[in-house]
Amino acid sequence: MIKEKLDRMFWKYAEEKFVYGGTYPYYTELVFAFADYIENLSEEEMARQVPDIAPAQIRRTVRKGTDRWLRHHAKTMFIL
Repeated sequence: MIKEKLDRMFWKYAEEKFVYGGTYPYYTELVFAFADYIENLSEEEMARQVPDIAPAQIRRTVRKGTDRWLRHHAKTMFIL
């Protein structure tokens, strides 16, 4: 349930807020930008966007997901 909600939040962020800078590959910048967005989002706004999940749990889940993404794309990150 949390994964589905965060997936929707991620893609909504990608469509409505993300501005691609062109420095790194698109998805690399998107993943990092979304992680920053979540870290900087106020507790109130996070609760408004995902009312039935605690903000701390959302942040923890996004951090884990970002870490997994980095491990999966480690070779690409070293090349950059």
